[in-house]
Amino acid sequence: MLKEYHKIQQVEAVKKETKQKAEIKNLSLVYRPITSPGHFLAFLILEFGLTFSEIQQLRWENFNWKFKILTVEKAGLKRVLPIRDKFALYTQRINNADELFTKSRQFLYLELKKYTDLTAKELREQYILQQVRAGKTVYELAEALGLSTTTTLEKYYK
Repeated sequence: MLKEYHKIQQVEAVKKETKQKAEIKNLSLVYRPITSPGHFLAFLILEFGLTFSEIQQLRWENFNWKFKILTVEKAGLKRVLPIRDKFALYTQRINNADELFTKSRQFLYLELKKYTDLTAKELREQYILQQVRAGKTVYELAEALGLSTTTTLEKYYK
């Protein structure tokens, strides 16, 4: 049996903060010879929009330097992404990064954090913004990112 009760005061609804429109940042420091695992991770995310789980699935053999393509597999579906000359110039000489690709998500997060204050999500957003600026349609971008719908990308096209 209840001896006492406390009336809960109604909490005022918190106003949603209006998000500022995302802007492309100057990330030119990424485009130089690779100096650390975190630098390589940032480069992969910025160039291809990859997630940590996609990076963990990569093997060095997925990089076809002759035809300049990267094959990414996610949920049984393969995507073929073009490797730009800038990326090839600074990463082809690595020879093998399989050891990095097999690390845990936490390891990848910590290595990226050592290199930059930007998170993987923020770097992926920079990739998206660059692709929008380059004129890719929402459908082309969704395909490049391996997304099944365009819902999460529509805010970048408004």
